[in-house]
Amino acid sequence: MKLGLQLYSVRENLESDFLGTLKKVREMGYEGGELAGLYGKTGEEVRDMFEEAGLNPISAHVSYQDLMVDIEETVKTYNTIGCKYIAIPYLPNELRYGTEKYPEVVANIKKIGEVCNKYGIELLYHNHDFEFVKTENGAYALDELYSEVSADLLKTEIDTCWVNVAGENPS
Repeated sequence: MKLGLQLYSVRENLESDFLGTLKKVREMGYEGGELAGLYGKTGEEVRDMFEEAGLNPISAHVSYQDLMVDIEETVKTYNTIGCKYIAIPYLPNELRYGTEKYPEVVANIKKIGEVCNKYGIELLYHNHDFEFVKTENGAYALDELYSEVSADLLKTEIDTCWVNVAGENPS
């Protein structure tokens, strides 16, 4: 595959015409897409629409909160669709490094990673600029996360724009 689209970019179109939007994305030359929601569709429906549109369902941004509702069923849904990756796209302030809830988040990310592995899906973390704040240890908050969760359970989806916004050189 050469080119995929983060489908969040066309979220309003997906909401009103999921299949038609996927077909237009393919007509524009994209070969795959990264989901950011299912818009009330089942995994089977989404899988079939990707197939009909001629697109590859590469990955999905799935919120930590959504994953925690039912890790197994959520991962199973994205496996049904055919996603090879699930990315945690964002952690709200109260769940980030240095908060009271952070140790629980780390433990849960490990659980999510284990379930993803069971289904042959790689779990990723998608960064923003706030993960590039230095911690009391002198490391980036993002590095703290990766030091606590092994690479067999969590990999990275680096957003180079956010790295740049954070004042770092993404190259």
